[in-house]
Amino acid sequence: MEHGARTQNEQLDVKTTTCYMCACRCGIRVHLRDSEVRYIDGNPNHPLNQGVICAKGASGIMKQYSPARLTQPLMRKADALRGEAQFEPVSWEVALDTLEQRLAHLRATDPKKFALFTGRDQMQALTGLFAKNFGTPNYTAHGGFCSANMAAA
Repeated sequence: MEHGARTQNEQLDVKTTTCYMCACRCGIRVHLRDSEVRYIDGNPNHPLNQGVICAKGASGIMKQYSPARLTQPLMRKADALRGEAQFEPVSWEVALDTLEQRLAHLRATDPKKFALFTGRDQMQALTGLFAKNFGTPNYTAHGGFCSANMAAA
């Protein structure tokens, strides 16, 4: 079969959604082949961007398929110092047990030593709820540090 040739059973689909690569929230079309993202372009029917999309938005596909993305928990190697970028893969069980131990210690001693930061996502309310119930006022999200404040103003 030629490269790029389609099979009879191949499923092609286009989903319309919103880009979350920045605060603009442009309308995008996600092109799928057999349920895999093939490319992203601007949605010409969206009132904000009218089909125009920036390079950052078009590169959103890399969130799914970049070979550099994290696919398993990593922990700093035992003999490595912070900042040396020396990590090794660990199981989810080891990662979650370590996290549980560290959080239990902080909560028992001084919960205010714990701070949370969440990225550009829809989990900000949940992050705040978790922080409040944990006992720390120290939480924030991506929007507090980027153009989202300007857009809100």
